[in-house]
Amino acid sequence: MNIDQIVKVDIALNTAGISKLGFNTIMVCGPHAKTLERVLAISDPDELLDLGFESTDPIYVAVNTAFSQTPAPSEVKVGRWQCDSIKVGLIDEDTVQQGVEYSVDINYYDAQKNVKTITGSYEAVAEDTASNVLTHISTALGTADTEKLFSCSVSGSEVLIKASNSQTTFTVTPNERMKVTLVEQADDIDVAKNMQLISDADDDWYGVVCTDRSDDTVLAMAAWAEGQTKLYGVGLSGDNIKNPESKEDIASKLMAKNYMRSPWWYHADTNEFVEVANMARCFSVNPGGETWANKQLSGVTTDDLTQAEINAITAKNGNCFVAVRNISVTQNGKVAGGEWIDVIRFRDWLKEEMQTDLFSMLINRDKLPFTDQGIALVESTMNKVLALGQKRGGIAPTEYDDDGKENLGYTISVPLASSISANNKAQRVLQDCKFTARLAGAIHAIEIYGNLTYENLINA
Repeated sequence: MNIDQIVKVDIALNTAGISKLGFNTIMVCGPHAKTLERVLAISDPDELLDLGFESTDPIYVAVNTAFSQTPAPSEVKVGRWQCDSIKVGLIDEDTVQQGVEYSVDINYYDAQKNVKTITGSYEAVAEDTASNVLTHISTALGTADTEKLFSCSVSGSEVLIKASNSQTTFTVTPNERMKVTLVEQADDIDVAKNMQLISDADDDWYGVVCTDRSDDTVLAMAAWAEGQTKLYGVGLSGDNIKNPESKEDIASKLMAKNYMRSPWWYHADTNEFVEVANMARCFSVNPGGETWANKQLSGVTTDDLTQAEINAITAKNGNCFVAVRNISVTQNGKVAGGEWIDVIRFRDWLKEEMQTDLFSMLINRDKLPFTDQGIALVESTMNKVLALGQKRGGIAPTEYDDDGKENLGYTISVPLASSISANNKAQRVLQDCKFTARLAGAIHAIEIYGNLTYENLINA
């Protein structure tokens, strides 16, 4: 006899949860042809070297900069922007070895998203030159490409492989006798489309940087970020940026657009990624617990700026990394629109936390009644999130004024069920739930005034 006939027990699992954005994760974007995957999750920069990236590749430099900070992130993501042309050459251009095979594999997705491979190979014979080898490989690739997805031609000491359609995703893998010398992003690259493809593949990240810092790309990225729950950081260089009289430089344009999701840092060395260093350092702290000023960075050269230049950068809502006596620290900590970076990040976190916690409460209950009891549960969830924000340091604690009156960190207001109209109840939408929270802020500078005297200072 089955025990269910005597004692029957059913246990429902009301444990469903909604995923939350990774407010501590950085996405590094740039064109590459190392993998067909749109997004890579990297836990060690050496993983990129294993995939064929060079140590001088901007993507590697950016990722390595992130992992160089203390504390370091546990993960950095790499998003692939579309590229449409790649050049490959010989490892040793001066010596061609007889009987040695030189080959290149092109991997791509077909219409059904299956991985296909085109191989061009050539075994060198006596008196072959580098030019001969490259010509044979180019011809072999063209012959193997029966669908005519690519064009292959010899350009100087390299084979130029160019997609016939700029939307074609492909990788190029040379054997040990050859190397990739250049990867170029599509001329007609659509920043918003590339970012949408990356987000569709993996949206669990918050900060984004790009290896392309051209003015057009910076403006396009800033415009894209403005419509997202993301933070776009960029390093900018050039004399006009630190010139207070200049109004047409890229920094001034970002400020004029009032972009609230695009912090920028002046940095003279365009081969370094000061924006990545800042994000990695500050993302090591939960939203609400950080400020972006007075931070020490690793792997980034200190900029030698005059006070007038620092003032000009600050006036354009920019940030910088300068020496204060024997220590180099970040200064300012604002987005292009003038708000503090930490405030933007905390606001985004608070919204995400409130939304997901309330949604989880709804889906894990059979019913949330439209009564005082049900509304109280909503209020309790709001209180829990705000209390966490207070604990994290984004919301101020309850304090007292000179008269001993409470200065609350936050207040919550919800309606009574009896005050809600029958029509609103029929729509099953609870409205007029409100809160006000007092930001904790941060101290970036200190001013102290004192007096020296010969007079007695007697404590009565």
